[in-house]
Amino acid sequence: MKISPMDIQKQTFGQQMRGFDREEVKTYLNLVAEEVAALQRERDAFEHEIGSLKAHLDEHRQRETILKNTLLTAQRISEELKEVARKQGEAVIQQAEMQSDRLLELAQARAHEVERGILDLRAQRTSIRTDIRALLTRLTTILDLQEEAEVEDNLRFLKRREEA
Repeated sequence: MKISPMDIQKQTFGQQMRGFDREEVKTYLNLVAEEVAALQRERDAFEHEIGSLKAHLDEHRQRETILKNTLLTAQRISEELKEVARKQGEAVIQQAEMQSDRLLELAQARAHEVERGILDLRAQRTSIRTDIRALLTRLTTILDLQEEAEVEDNLRFLKRREEA
């Protein structure tokens, strides 16, 4: 059973002969009532402060939970971003390797074409040289034949002159 300061102030006592001084008892009861009232106010203030601290603590716990969740989410996203970046890097490297292989193949094909062109040009040069030599030989033969024909012509001319 709880006793309030009002209960103490309203408390009455039975009458006896030779009992306590009523004013002294009333004064004392008022003093006790004031003390109990002060204790109740202090208790109420403490309960209010405890409630406020509990609310503050709950708020901090909620923030801590939010921060933990945020940190876990950030770590997860960081790992996902690293994985995506790694995969993209591998894809870029693979694409670059494929492109370099294609360029190398094209360069090798072009080099083979150039080599074939050089071989063809060398063959043409050799053929042209042979043709020029053959032409020179023919021209020399023609010149020789023309010289012989001129010599014979001159001899005939001279023979005719002598005969004439």
